[in-house]
Amino acid sequence: MKTYIYKLLVLFFALLPVSCDRSGIWEEFQQEIDWNLCVVAVADENHTEPISGATVEIYKSEADRNNGVVFLSKSTDSKGEALFTLAEFDKDNKGAEALKGNYYLKVTSGSKVAEETTRYLLMNSGTTYHWVVLE
Repeated sequence: MKTYIYKLLVLFFALLPVSCDRSGIWEEFQQEIDWNLCVVAVADENHTEPISGATVEIYKSEADRNNGVVFLSKSTDSKGEALFTLAEFDKDNKGAEALKGNYYLKVTSGSKVAEETTRYLLMNSGTTYHWVVLE
C-alpha cells in the first residue's frame, strides 16, 4: 500500500509543473490597453434616452471648472457618447500613471447643465464610462 501511495505522490509532483502553464489569458494582460474615458449624456435615470450634440467639458480641478479653464472638450455622438482617449489626456507625454485621479465634468445641452466628478484610470483596465443625466 505504501508503494502505491509513493507512486501516486511521485506522479502528482511530476505533473505539477504541467498544470502551472501560464499561457492563454495571461497573454491578454500584456497587450496595450486603451485607457479611455467615455462620458455618456442621457435624459433619464434608466440611461435609455441618449442626448446627441451635448457639450462635454473636462476640467483638472473644481477651481478650473468654476473659472472656465477647460482641459478637454467634445460633443456627444448619436449614442450620447463623448470618447476621450489616453493620447488626448496625455498632452505632455507623462504616461498613464501621472494621469490617474479625479476630473471634473460639465455637460451642457441647450439650457440643461450638469456638473459631476469622475475618476479616470482608477476603476478598471480599459474604458471608464461615466453617465451624466441631464434633466
